[in-house]
Amino acid sequence: MRGLDNMRTYFGLSTMNGRFAAGLVAVLAGASFSGCQKPPAPAAPPPPRVGVVDSRKMDVPVLATPNGTTRAAEVVTLRARVRGFLTERHFEEGATVKKGQLLLVIEEEPYKIALDSARAKQEESEAAVRKAEQSKAREVAASKVALDMAQLNLKQIEEQRSRKLLARNAGSQEELDRAEADRKQFEAQVQADRANHDQAVADYDVAILAAKAQLQAAKAGVRDAELNLGYCRMTSPIDGRIGEARVKVGNLVGPGQEGGSYTELGTIQQLDPITVDIQVSSRYLDKASRLVQQGLPAKLTRPGVEGEEVHPYIGECYFIDNYIDETTSTFLSKARIPNPHGTLLPGEYVKLEMKVDDLKDAIVVPASAVMETEAGPVVYIVDKDGKVAVQRVEAGLTMYQGLRVLTKGLDAGVPVIVEGLQMIRPGMPVKAEPAVLARPVEKEAVAILGDEKPIVGAATDEASKEVAPKRHEPSSEPAPGWPRSTAKKPAEGAESQPK
Repeated sequence: MRGLDNMRTYFGLSTMNGRFAAGLVAVLAGASFSGCQKPPAPAAPPPPRVGVVDSRKMDVPVLATPNGTTRAAEVVTLRARVRGFLTERHFEEGATVKKGQLLLVIEEEPYKIALDSARAKQEESEAAVRKAEQSKAREVAASKVALDMAQLNLKQIEEQRSRKLLARNAGSQEELDRAEADRKQFEAQVQADRANHDQAVADYDVAILAAKAQLQAAKAGVRDAELNLGYCRMTSPIDGRIGEARVKVGNLVGPGQEGGSYTELGTIQQLDPITVDIQVSSRYLDKASRLVQQGLPAKLTRPGVEGEEVHPYIGECYFIDNYIDETTSTFLSKARIPNPHGTLLPGEYVKLEMKVDDLKDAIVVPASAVMETEAGPVVYIVDKDGKVAVQRVEAGLTMYQGLRVLTKGLDAGVPVIVEGLQMIRPGMPVKAEPAVLARPVEKEAVAILGDEKPIVGAATDEASKEVAPKRHEPSSEPAPGWPRSTAKKPAEGAESQPK
């Protein structure tokens, strides 16, 4: 029995060991089989999503934004033309004054006395003229001539009588000689009287002319005195704003003792309208002249506390100078800007914006889509197979509402990638979705097409520095005037692993 139990125990253990060995063999066989089989391939990553917009045609205004300097339309400097003490001031510093308004007064009493003296001399000269015109010297000389002629006739008769008496031996030779001498004496007297008469006639005319000349000098003296007295009261010659009073009341003003410069008392500047001086390249003279003749509106922007501020009034270009500066090859142009509230002052550095041309049916894309490379500007597009392609284009610096004008290389309606540019490469399949563009900060920027630059000034810094793509953070709504992309999404089956 003990032998049978031992056999059962032996065979029982043997049976358990067999089962364990069979399981172990199965596990080892499975492990061996698994180690020899290849693992399954990992799932392909989905194609990257990119935002696209379609290139489009639109009319783009060509704008010029030259820099300029504000100038007063008229500037008048008040100077003391007569010497004296400043006695009155009739304006507030910085106030607006009107033409003809009394501003300053210099002591008038010395100039009133000088005027009275000049008027007295004028009256004296007028009396001298009347005296010269009423002179009787000519009549007196003529009477003297007549009197001596009568005496001469008498002496001639007496001489003839004495000659006849002597011939009849009724008279003496002495009486004849005396009568002949008397005749010759009165003949000489008559000649002298005639000369005196002629001299009296000449003196009469000369005396009148001299008296009249003295009268004119006296009148000029009166006028000079009146002017000097008038210079004591200074009025505004224009409408404008007056600045600081350079000399206070009570100070001596006027030209120096040796004819020095006149004392400057203040300055008046006409600020409405105000003008802007612009220097323009001479090569744009023809176009600028034509635009100015047609009437060229100008919008002014200026530096403000929170960036550029737009002046609320639109002006116009009205002036082109008559010469070109040979050192800079530029000419001066001016714009007239309304300034009713006086918010613009002379000497400020400002920027003008003027529409100088229109580009009809220009191809435009978002500025961020154009990338500058060594080979030139390029854009990334999605081709008909849903893959990224590089398209070379010709793009000027024309910027309008955040869009850039392309002159060559792209047609309208082509999906252009504007978002996700950092995740793509040429030939890569992508999943195109309509991009949401941010609103541009500027409403209108400088437009320069290719080599054609604005007629006034140069491009804005934003346009000239647009050499690398800038990603716009999307806003809640698309940019104005820009449609959503019509690019078709590639089919799921068309997605493939990038090579």
